[in-house]
Amino acid sequence: MYEKAKKYLVGGVNAPIRAFPLIDIKPLYIKKSVGPYITDTEGRSYISFISGWGSIILGDAYPELIDELKEKINEGIYSGLSTEYEYLLAEIIIEAYPYHQMLRFVNSGTEANTIALRLAKAITGRSKIVKFDGGYHGSIDYLLVESGSNEFGNQISSSSGIPKRLIKDTVSLPYNDVEVIEEFFSNYGKEIAAVIVEPIQTSNLLIKATDKFLNKLRELTKKFGCLLIFDEVSTCFRESFEGLGRNIKPDITVIGKVIGGGFPIGAIVSSKEYMEVMAPIGNMSHSGVFAGHPISVFTGYKVLSIIKSIPDFYNIIKSKVDFIVRNVKDDYLKINHTNGMFCFYFSNDRIESLENLGNMDIISFIDFYKALLSEGIVLAPHPVEPNYINYSHSQAILDVFVEKVNKVLSLIRR
Repeated sequence: MYEKAKKYLVGGVNAPIRAFPLIDIKPLYIKKSVGPYITDTEGRSYISFISGWGSIILGDAYPELIDELKEKINEGIYSGLSTEYEYLLAEIIIEAYPYHQMLRFVNSGTEANTIALRLAKAITGRSKIVKFDGGYHGSIDYLLVESGSNEFGNQISSSSGIPKRLIKDTVSLPYNDVEVIEEFFSNYGKEIAAVIVEPIQTSNLLIKATDKFLNKLRELTKKFGCLLIFDEVSTCFRESFEGLGRNIKPDITVIGKVIGGGFPIGAIVSSKEYMEVMAPIGNMSHSGVFAGHPISVFTGYKVLSIIKSIPDFYNIIKSKVDFIVRNVKDDYLKINHTNGMFCFYFSNDRIESLENLGNMDIISFIDFYKALLSEGIVLAPHPVEPNYINYSHSQAILDVFVEKVNKVLSLIRR
């Protein structure tokens, strides 16, 4: 399949990570995905912890959801007009984010961040943006700046094809560094439109923002009249039913993934005052043919409704991660984890900051990954990328997983 695919698709894939560039193996082409299991076009079956890169939280092809989805599709795929499930999904989301009042659906996390930043610029009348080293907010031209690009006008792009003029108003500051952010705001605070931050860096070993850091961001953004944006695209409805900003109350929250149940979606959530700066009430332009697509919002509404109906759902998810952490036995293999995600990496010491990423043993991870794949286990193919637990990862499956992980560790660590 790879030979056919690479004839028309760049690298044979449509997202670089699906090409397994670090592991240096051919891409997997999946024919079937049910529960925690995937089957490729060669007929090989695996237990997967990719979970649609976090968008699947119940398990793929969840029976109750699939039955209702089939009925919904029979009613039509897309009229091009609004549906009741846009409202019904929005109602559940606002329940989880009570410090916001309105939202706008879009088609992806990248688009949601793009529109959130446009909204911040429209509200403040300013153009400068602060992000943080190790944070990923999608393929947005003016956010693709190298770590350490901490002076406006002196940035270096992290991608070819980005003119300097597009990144001149963006800086990337050290994550969790309160002193740097205080000094930076003292120099540029009145020019900044927004600060965008991941409370948990989901493409960076699940490194978490400290309470001190987030509180300082909230204090400084209020002081200088700029907006604080939380990027919760990967964490919303995965870590808990509540938003991660419940104690900080950011001005805007960007969400995605789980809220579409595996279908493309994103959303910008904020106050009524700020959201009505957008068209059709205000003058800030945003439109999209597929925004609020009926299949995405229907599926998202059903997924969140099922989650609400399962007692202690998030404690169950957390217990699955905790089981893995307790039962994988190797001092050299470290596990960074949250309530619903985990990263495997090899290092003498736990890594909790971007500065220490170079201490990872990449060769051991590659050996570990390939050996696990031969045992029928698929993980995220890079140590900094998280693996996602979903509800269908039963205790029996977790027992098999832990057994195979420990078996592989005993072989590669001889």
